[in-house]
Amino acid sequence: MLPCTLGKPVCGDEWANDGVPFFYFYQVVFKTIGVRLPFSRFEKELLTEINAAPAQLYPNSWAFVKAFDILFGFLGCAPSVDIFLHFFEMKRQRNNLWVTLSNVPGRVLLTRFQNSFTRWKGRFFKICCSDLVPSALDGFPLYWVRETRALKSKPFKKLSPNDQVVCRILAEAGGFDSATLISLEFNAGTLEKYICMSHCPINFRLCCFLSVCVLLHGVSDTFISLGAGSKINQERRSRLTRALRTESGASSSSRTDSDDH
Repeated sequence: MLPCTLGKPVCGDEWANDGVPFFYFYQVVFKTIGVRLPFSRFEKELLTEINAAPAQLYPNSWAFVKAFDILFGFLGCAPSVDIFLHFFEMKRQRNNLWVTLSNVPGRVLLTRFQNSFTRWKGRFFKICCSDLVPSALDGFPLYWVRETRALKSKPFKKLSPNDQVVCRILAEAGGFDSATLISLEFNAGTLEKYICMSHCPINFRLCCFLSVCVLLHGVSDTFISLGAGSKINQERRSRLTRALRTESGASSSSRTDSDDH
């Protein structure tokens, strides 16, 4: 990570660095929203899907991405680009290279991080690759793209059966506050209370979500490590795993009984 000299355009390409790959990233996204490098697989796949460089997204758009990642990390499941693009759509003003991700009307999963940001456009870093993480710049657009994809939301019918179930449950429990989720990223206990008590008063919703993941993917594949800040602590992981195995067994028995009749 290198500071940029005065007069450097944030939309510069590899020719601005003697052909050495790099990308620009705004300070506010690091400092205020808490996005970290290297990008996760989900973040890379999303940037590739919308065909936009990291610096083309407004801070509130990055906050949606970050909060979505934290929510799925809490649930112990890998965040899905298809699910994200079911709840969010990409907009771009005419003749403007900036990209905005916004909630689909009537389908609000996450609220905006804050109403506006001030004096942030002139503060950015140049991110170059290092020997420690040689693949840090792989798998997503590095430089500003003039022809970003004006993507509409993913239709429910085009989602996989598993994603459809997840979307139904998230739609019921939606309205999560992005700023709260991001502020509680490293406070697992308070994060659990916020998600389960405020938005899932009936714990069955959460159990149902996780049970579906177990039934379709198995316990071992449902709980995966998503990097620092997105890991479920071992005690909670063990407790949920035992509960889900019981739930999975009960569901299997129920299906067997139904088949007998």
